[in-house]
Amino acid sequence: MENSNLYVNVSVANIYGEAAFTSEVVTQALLGESLEVLKIEGEWAFVKQWDNYEGWINQFFTVTPNSEFLRRIDGNSKIIVGDLFGVVCKEPNSSSTIIRDLVYGNNLPILENKNEWMQVLLPNGEKGWTSVKPQDFSANDMRHYLVQEASRFIGIQYFWGGKSPKGFDCSGFVQTVMKSAGIHLPRDTQMQEDCVKLESIPYAKHQKGDLIFFSNNKDWVNHVAISTGGDKFIHCSGFVKIASFDKDDRLYDDQLSKTVTSVKSIKRRCH
Repeated sequence: MENSNLYVNVSVANIYGEAAFTSEVVTQALLGESLEVLKIEGEWAFVKQWDNYEGWINQFFTVTPNSEFLRRIDGNSKIIVGDLFGVVCKEPNSSSTIIRDLVYGNNLPILENKNEWMQVLLPNGEKGWTSVKPQDFSANDMRHYLVQEASRFIGIQYFWGGKSPKGFDCSGFVQTVMKSAGIHLPRDTQMQEDCVKLESIPYAKHQKGDLIFFSNNKDWVNHVAISTGGDKFIHCSGFVKIASFDKDDRLYDDQLSKTVTSVKSIKRRCH
């Protein structure tokens, strides 16, 4: 293989703990994402992602990248999808044949603009048109942005290993929201709690956008949420939702209120 990387060719691809669809989904990869291939076993590839997470992916979710895609994907003219969902059509109109679905975080080169439509290049070299809006982190207030962005996913259901609007787990939700603001965190909750990019602070000093970690087991952290300021936080448990530490609030979460382990500040990344 000339290029040691495969690129994801579908909106969301499951990555498994073993080289079998019957094994556990450990995480996901998104359209346009580069995966470092560590080894191949039949139809399966053992890969490493941008966050150093490793797992098995069936190669029918991926392609060896088209040469033009490879040349353009690291350029300035590309879109990181900001809409929760979207499509790529054969022609620049909504009645045209759909050739790929899109989700938040998908990454594709832009070839041409025509009114509200963009011609994009898929990893396999196929061209199509989309009218989705890009991610736009232009806010001066990162903390406000993070809470606003996290709130867009309210109602999205829980999915173990999930990190897209098709389903999140708690740490996948946090990683996805933070990445949109340029804060690149590890994949799992315990890894995020240990991340040196974040500073431990007392709960009383937390602000919007800071991370709150929970544990019902003294040996490991098993849940994470994003503070929305005050006593409220947003997290994925069953679905993405807002909860509260205030006993008088109808959103009060009794179980999580008793299991806060630590709070980590994002202030080092707010400059």
